Amino acid sequence: MLFASLVLAVAAEVAAPVVKPGEITDPIVCATNPKMSYALYLPKAYTPGRAWPILFVFDPRRRGAMGAEVYREIAEKRGYIIASSNNTESDNPKAPNGEAIDALWKDALSRLPVDPKRIYATGYSGGARLACTMGYALKGGLAGVIAVGAGFAPDRPPVKGVPFVVFGTAGIRDFNYFELKSLDATLEKLGVPHRFESFDGGHEWPGEAVAAQALEWMDLQGVRSGRIPADPALYASYWDRESAEARALEASGHPTEAYNVWNTLAVDLKSLRDVGEASAAAERLRVAAEAELKRREKIDKRDQAINQKNRDILETIRAGEGPLVLSRLVAELGIEGLRKEAVGDSYEAQSAQRRLAEISPLANSYIPKELMERGDYRGALTCYGIAAAVRPEAPYPQFNLARAHARIGSKKDALAALGRALDNGFDDRERFETDPDLAPIRQEPGYAALLARLPKS
Repeated sequence: MLFASLVLAVAAEVAAPVVKPGEITDPIVCATNPKMSYALYLPKAYTPGRAWPILFVFDPRRRGAMGAEVYREIAEKRGYIIASSNNTESDNPKAPNGEAIDALWKDALSRLPVDPKRIYATGYSGGARLACTMGYALKGGLAGVIAVGAGFAPDRPPVKGVPFVVFGTAGIRDFNYFELKSLDATLEKLGVPHRFESFDGGHEWPGEAVAAQALEWMDLQGVRSGRIPADPALYASYWDRESAEARALEASGHPTEAYNVWNTLAVDLKSLRDVGEASAAAERLRVAAEAELKRREKIDKRDQAINQKNRDILETIRAGEGPLVLSRLVAELGIEGLRKEAVGDSYEAQSAQRRLAEISPLANSYIPKELMERGDYRGALTCYGIAAAVRPEAPYPQFNLARAHARIGSKKDALAALGRALDNGFDDRERFETDPDLAPIRQEPGYAALLARLPKS
C-alpha cells in the first residue's frame, strides 16, 4: 500500500472543481492520479475562508456517491466535508485500495481547507478495514473511525495505544455482527474510547439515524479530547435523539434495548450535561435488563460455536471431502429449522437470522467463487444449492446455480434456474448476456425468451 506517502501537507496547487455546496458532486477526478476519483459533498454554508472537518468514506464496491449519501444529512447539520472514494473495493486482491486512498487524501487536502484536528474516516465491510489501517498510518492524524460491518484488518489488529477512537456498528443480521461485538470488548480492555451500535439490517451501510449518532459521537469525543470546543447544541441534539429512542423502545415493549440506550447515553454525556434522567431510567431497568442480557450472551456463545461447526461443514466442500449430497448438507446446517425460527423480531429470531446470514455469503460467494475458478463446478453447484435453500426468494443464488449447471452441461437445469432468477427479480441484463459461464446455453431453445424478459438498457 501507499499509506507511507500520506502526509498532512500537500504542496501541489490544484484548480478547484465546479462544486455546488449542498449537493454531492461525482466524480471529482484526483489531479495527481486521474485514474482515481471520488464523490464530494460540501455543506451549504461552506466557504474557503475557514477550516472544515472532513469525513473520508470507503465503500467496498467503488460506490462513492452511495457512501457520501449515508452521511450527507448529518454532515450538513454538523458542517462536515465528505470525500468518498470511487475506487475502494473488498474481496479483490488486485483492487487499487492503497493508491485510491493516497490519491484521495492528497487531492482533498490540496483542494479544500481541512481542519487537521477533525479528520475522520468511515468504511463499510472491507472499507472499514481500510479506514482503520489509514488511522494507524496517520499516527494520530486521524481522530476517529466509524467502522461499519467489519473491524480492523487482520494484519493490523487493535493494540494498546490505538491512535483514534472507534464507533463500530453492524446490522443485527450481519454475518460480521459478532466480530464488531468482539471488537467492542477488545477496545474496552485496551482503554480505547469506543462505542458499538447495532441496527435493523444486514451487511450494509446503516441508515441516517445511526450515521448521525456516529458522527455526533465523534464530535463528543473531540470535545473530551480538546480537539474541538465545548458545544451545548451538540449535547442537546445527542440527548434529544437518544432519549427519544429510549422512551420509544420502552413504550413498545423493549425494556432491555431501552436500558442499553439510557445507560450508554449517561456514559456518553457524563460531565458534559445533566444526565440524571438517563441514569435514573437505566437504574430502574437495570436488574431485569442485566438478567436478559446474560441470557442473550449464552445464546450468542452457542451461536458462535454453531457458526464454527457450519463453517467446518462448508469447508469440506471447498476441500473436496465427502459426498456432495445437497439434502444431507442442508439438513446438517439446520437451514429449514432456522428459516422457521427466523420469523419475527425476538432475540431468538435475530439469532436464527444471524446464523443464516453466516451461511449465505460462504455458500453463495466466497467458497464457490474459488471452486468455479479451479473448475470444481459440482462443488460450486452444491454451494449454490445451499445458498438457494437459505434464501429461496433471492435472485443471485438461482443465477449462480444456472452458471454452475451450464458448466457441467446440465442445460435444462441451467435454463430453469435462470427462469427462477428472473422470477425472483434478477435484472442485470448485461451480466445475463456476457457472463462466460452461461456461454454453453446461449444457443439453447428458451434462452432468448428468458433474455427477452429483461429490460433493455
